[in-house]
Amino acid sequence: MSQGKLYRRMLGYVKPYSPFLVIVALMSFIIVGAESLSLWFSASLVNALFLPDKVVTVKTSFSLAHINEYLKYWTQTFIKRGTVFESLKLVCILMFSTFFIKNLLTYLKTLLVAQINTYIIRDMRNQIFNHALLLPVTYYDRNRSGQITSLVLNDASAINNSLLSTFDKLIVEPLRLIFFIGTLFIISLKLSLMVFIIFPLVAVVISEIGKTVRRRSRRNLERVEGVTSVLQETASCIRAVKMFNMFQFELGKFKTENDRLNSATMRNIFFVSLSSPLTETLGVLVTALLLWFGGKEVLLGHSLSAEDFVRFLTFLFITFQPFKSLGSVNNTVQGGMAAAQRVFSLLDIGIEPLTPFSRERVPSFDRSIKFSNVSFKYPGTDVPVIRGIDFTVHKGQIVAIVGSSGSGKSTILDLLPRFYDIQSGVISIDGKDVKEFDLVGLRHLFGIVSQETVLFNETVFNNIAYGLENASESEVIDAAKAANAFEFIEKLPQGMQTIIGERGVMLSGGQRQRLSIARALLKNPAILILDEATSSLDTESERLVQAAINTLMTNRTALVVAHRLSTIAHADQIIVLEGGTIVERGKHDELITLSKRYKSLYDMQFASPSP
Repeated sequence: MSQGKLYRRMLGYVKPYSPFLVIVALMSFIIVGAESLSLWFSASLVNALFLPDKVVTVKTSFSLAHINEYLKYWTQTFIKRGTVFESLKLVCILMFSTFFIKNLLTYLKTLLVAQINTYIIRDMRNQIFNHALLLPVTYYDRNRSGQITSLVLNDASAINNSLLSTFDKLIVEPLRLIFFIGTLFIISLKLSLMVFIIFPLVAVVISEIGKTVRRRSRRNLERVEGVTSVLQETASCIRAVKMFNMFQFELGKFKTENDRLNSATMRNIFFVSLSSPLTETLGVLVTALLLWFGGKEVLLGHSLSAEDFVRFLTFLFITFQPFKSLGSVNNTVQGGMAAAQRVFSLLDIGIEPLTPFSRERVPSFDRSIKFSNVSFKYPGTDVPVIRGIDFTVHKGQIVAIVGSSGSGKSTILDLLPRFYDIQSGVISIDGKDVKEFDLVGLRHLFGIVSQETVLFNETVFNNIAYGLENASESEVIDAAKAANAFEFIEKLPQGMQTIIGERGVMLSGGQRQRLSIARALLKNPAILILDEATSSLDTESERLVQAAINTLMTNRTALVVAHRLSTIAHADQIIVLEGGTIVERGKHDELITLSKRYKSLYDMQFASPSP
């Protein structure tokens, strides 16, 4: 994406606040005008104090060639009073007044820009997070967990900083340059041309530094993402880190990423810091040359007076400031563009068509779910995970899927609510392709209880009622009782209002799983998806959870992946997978009698130890 297109896209965040920016621009115009007037009047002190009797003559007809004389004439006419002290007093009052107006408006403008700034970064973070929520599961499979965090916190701030902290300068500094440079040409065309033959060389140097800063800033943001990912991953897996005594290893990973960030930051600082002193050095070189040529003009009594030379130098020195400021603006903008490239790369990723929930868009389920010759491979891979899958689940049936690790059991469950879309074949509900349903409505059909329990750093009540805004306390309690969870909930410090920590860290595995089942019971889904819901539990917890699952499956259609084959012996149909294909199907007794893959799995799990 070109720099121009990238910056225009960044400006899209500013557009809603354009009326405020018009006010900022008007205030900037007044500020620069007041500053220019104060500088003009300050140079008039030369005549007011040291040449009070000097009379500035002016031709009767106005012309651009003599605009400097006209301005000096009207300035002298305005400030000249009866005595030199009165003239001095007036000049001092004018200088103070113009600077007071300038600084008052600068303060008010700063407040207004700060308010716009907070609104823009709020909008930007909302957009990034909203888009992240709509991204398909495949995005999260392929990217580090810290990337979204880094984009929302760091990259959004970098873009905002490049927009608002520079937007004000991009209004004020060009205005100052127009005023100041215009005044320089009015005072002396010859000296001004000399200055602006050299200045383009300075601009080329600044531009090259800016390009380097952009590259370095992008690498810096990538290093920040690396540090963020290590922090998040270590914090979320802290028990494993401590159990396996891997704190030194994790510290080493963090130090490596932190060192990379430090190196990238220092390289970036090197180029950012070079811009300002280099610009200033070149400016001093220009000044020295001007002092030589301009001083000769005054001393030899040519076309430049002492007052003109003082005024020219005053405006020239103050002109360096906006040039220097715009140089730093370029560095900041380049850093923001590096962040914008990363953010817009995320925002350009296709999203799931998720719409606000509407019960009218929830499909009916009256007959069956059917997988017809379904094949699927994960994005970016060449080998299919499942191939030619065919089976039907009739309403009210319990269908279990078994097989060795990696055979594609959980993948089949993920395809039904369209966490992934298949490459070939059809998955249908009541004869209609699931791709034709509203995605939010389709997912409302399912209740999912998986091995990895999903809980939030919220109250027990809110975790059970997650996704159901109007759930009553009695309904939540009934669901908790049915899931064998109410007994332990009552013993928590605040009962239903106890906050259970990130991912339910304050609860045991069995307790977390029972809350997940209570949530599914409260939702009362038409179809249950149970993915190894008891695989990581101890015997007592498994017994309680399995009892809750049995309650959950009563009078419901269920697809079950279970590691303990004894829990699915009552299933209406058992599908046996091997290498991504169905190798057997039938009821438990039928498959045992068949004495093939299912019996082998069953025997391995329940074989008695040798005497």
